[in-house]
Amino acid sequence: MTAPLPDESSRLRRLRQVSVALFAGLDQTRAVSTALEGARELLGADGASFWAREGQALTCQLAHGADSEALLGTTWPAVVLLTPDVAGLVLVTPLVIDDTEVGALRVTRGADESAQPFSTTDAVLLQDLADSLSAALATAIAAEAMAGPAPPQDLTLVLQMSQEIGSSLDLDRVCKTVVNLAARAVSFDRGAVALYDNGRCEVRAVAGSDVHDAASPAMQDLAVRAGWAAGVGTRFYLSDRHAPRTDAERIFLQIFAQDLETAGVESGLYLPLRDDEGVVGILVFEAERADFVTEAQQELVTILANQTTVAIRNAQLYARVPMADALSSLTVKRQQFLAIPRRKRRLAGGLALVVLALLSLVRWPLRVPAVAPTFRPVRQAAVRPAVPGVVEEVFVREGSMVAAGAPVARLRDLEARATRAALAADIAAAERAASLAAARQDAASERLQRLRAATLREELAVETARAEQLVLRAPIAGMVLTPRPEERVGAGVAPGETIMSLGQLDSLDLDFGVAQHEVDRVSIGATVRLRVDALPSRTFTGTVHRVGAMATMHGTEPLFPILARIANPEGHLRPGMAPHARVLTAPMSVLGRAVRTPWRRLQLFWWRIWSWA
Repeated sequence: MTAPLPDESSRLRRLRQVSVALFAGLDQTRAVSTALEGARELLGADGASFWAREGQALTCQLAHGADSEALLGTTWPAVVLLTPDVAGLVLVTPLVIDDTEVGALRVTRGADESAQPFSTTDAVLLQDLADSLSAALATAIAAEAMAGPAPPQDLTLVLQMSQEIGSSLDLDRVCKTVVNLAARAVSFDRGAVALYDNGRCEVRAVAGSDVHDAASPAMQDLAVRAGWAAGVGTRFYLSDRHAPRTDAERIFLQIFAQDLETAGVESGLYLPLRDDEGVVGILVFEAERADFVTEAQQELVTILANQTTVAIRNAQLYARVPMADALSSLTVKRQQFLAIPRRKRRLAGGLALVVLALLSLVRWPLRVPAVAPTFRPVRQAAVRPAVPGVVEEVFVREGSMVAAGAPVARLRDLEARATRAALAADIAAAERAASLAAARQDAASERLQRLRAATLREELAVETARAEQLVLRAPIAGMVLTPRPEERVGAGVAPGETIMSLGQLDSLDLDFGVAQHEVDRVSIGATVRLRVDALPSRTFTGTVHRVGAMATMHGTEPLFPILARIANPEGHLRPGMAPHARVLTAPMSVLGRAVRTPWRRLQLFWWRIWSWA
């Protein structure tokens, strides 16, 4: 029987408690078990299970509640397990660590008539719980990796950092906690947390200080250095300002050598706060001495950076942006507008209406970008021998155009020619013997020799047909696609072995993918336009022939496969070229283009906010 669901405020409080409990230890099994019990309670589920990825399959390694014994050790294809349940009584969300999908959480409700399908709020709760579990598992994995050479106090410090960072959802408190916790692991002279706000890197917390002036020259210089280091994308360590070891360090010093000298910085450690959604900020530690941090200490603060990223993402999710500043800014703008003379305001308004009309009424097709486009022949065939032999001669070269049935290669036929010559001689001898028997009026001998000659002719016909098979002919008209086919001369081949491939290139198939938010705009028959680097001034066109029904992963982005047919009468396009392609879809105005993406994001944002209400 499905347990009753608590009210929304209680579920939010319980979600936070479970998230904090996940960081209470460094044992992976304990963390997973805590998450499963929390999922059952939060979602009123009968059963919860953890599935670990093994290639293209998922195996149940831990299960609580209904059917737990039956599920343990069960292996399902990942595509099947992650497919949404039609009845809504099964909810599955993947676990991602360092951009890698390592497993999934699965919760179920009973199939009886009283069971209610999971809601969108349930899906968001489970996703948040999975994100916290992924961070806890990443911390436990990192702790296990350093457990051998690391002293016990380092592992204790990892556990304390996990608990303290995950205990708050206030963004400023998280930043201050992180930068002060780092002082327990690393001895530095200046530590700070910088976050991105509207594309600008700004220092949010400084170690050992409750208040800092982000507008001061020192903080602005620090923010600029942090922003550059965040762009590297990975951990960046300047071990000695006077002895750079890597190209990144040398480039960094070319830009910031004077700033570092002014601040007295000899070495620095910069750790981007990055997850699958991008970079949210950076941890900065600078010292007035060279080589201020060891490799083991770098691993400790890297764990701290991973935990900080999750904490900041959670804090940003729960934060509410105040409207007071926005309203006051609108008031100031209105007063400035009213201060403009009326005539100028009317002229500006008229121009604005004209521009708005042009932006709204003028329409042209929206171009959807093609991701990872590749050419392949519409029709392709292989040249294969029917009999074994040794390649004696190849008549074509790579790129040659061949007519259907034209000879392209020949196998060695010395033995076949000798056999045919011997049979021809035997036939002639049999016919002479028959003529002599006829002259002697020996009817029996004549019939025998005639029969022998007929038999030999049949054998010669068989050998002649077999000799014809030694000449390999093109099965279709097309271009030779195999590189350097002449190098097969002298090589032995077995029946059915491919010697070369031919393809018809008067038209080519273009395989590519489109993002999931664009696939609804692509339809069969839509025009495809492309250019290639070999002919940058010429545009080729084609049409969409097939739109895939199921997405495939391209990195971390799901893409839907599209097949288009491209006309290539002059043969300028070749398989292997990397085209730049676009699909022309339904016409849309400039204004529609401008608001399309923000409107979609606003709808998703509003849905998330409404689901928590």
